[in-house]
Amino acid sequence: AVPRALVTPSASGLDSDISREAEQFQVPRVARARNMPEDQVKQIVTANTEGRLFGLIGEPRVNVLALNLSLDRAAAR
Repeated sequence: AVPRALVTPSASGLDSDISREAEQFQVPRVARARNMPEDQVKQIVTANTEGRLFGLIGEPRVNVLALNLSLDRAAAR
């Protein structure tokens, strides 16, 4: 099943974050597209996952911009 966050738009359509579930769903595709091992992509996703606000509000999320920049840096090595 495809995570809901990947098929429904945000209210603003400008969110730079996606759910951890949505990102994990995409790890195999991202690894293939970037010619990187899935384990390496998973580690980079984990490094770019932000927790709940004040430890209470919201859900853990992945900052997509920071993730893509980290993936770019890893590929350049």
